[in-house]
Amino acid sequence: TGIIIHARSASDEVTADPEKAQTLLTQILDLARSGLAEARRSVEALRRPYLLENGNLQDALRRLAAQLDSSIATQVVYEVIGTPYSLSYDLENNLFRIGQEALTNAIKYAKADEIRIELIYEPTQCSLRIKDDGQGFEVENQAMRNGFGLIGMAERAERIRAELTIQSNLGQGTKIVVSIDRE
Repeated sequence: TGIIIHARSASDEVTADPEKAQTLLTQILDLARSGLAEARRSVEALRRPYLLENGNLQDALRRLAAQLDSSIATQVVYEVIGTPYSLSYDLENNLFRIGQEALTNAIKYAKADEIRIELIYEPTQCSLRIKDDGQGFEVENQAMRNGFGLIGMAERAERIRAELTIQSNLGQGTKIVVSIDRE
């Protein structure tokens, strides 16, 4: 919007006040550069979560768990099971995003005392498991059909050819597991 307004003003001033027009053109360039830089930051943030920028999946989940554990009443426990191996950028990104959404849902809705994050490295597959001891929900109920978070997790799992399992019962907590075959 700023670029358009400045461009119109510059157009009006080209013949009447060339110096003012030049100033407006300089402002247009500055606005365009700033807008482009902001757009690039936004796109990059969508692609690669901040916590994954300087590390791998297990480190990013460890930092996320520590942040959550220190800022919410629910205890957050994180464990890596097995010997970690590297995963592709795309797999790590999608597994992390699925984990974030599962954690967000657990924090918002579960009323849990504890949330467990387990990153499991097996010889043939890698799994991320988010478990809580909260109130649970009926998976086939309205929450599943209307929950954009659950739909987003399913879409991300499908995108990376992972298996997503959601198990929950009223009063018995929820377990979300996403498993991907090793590359």
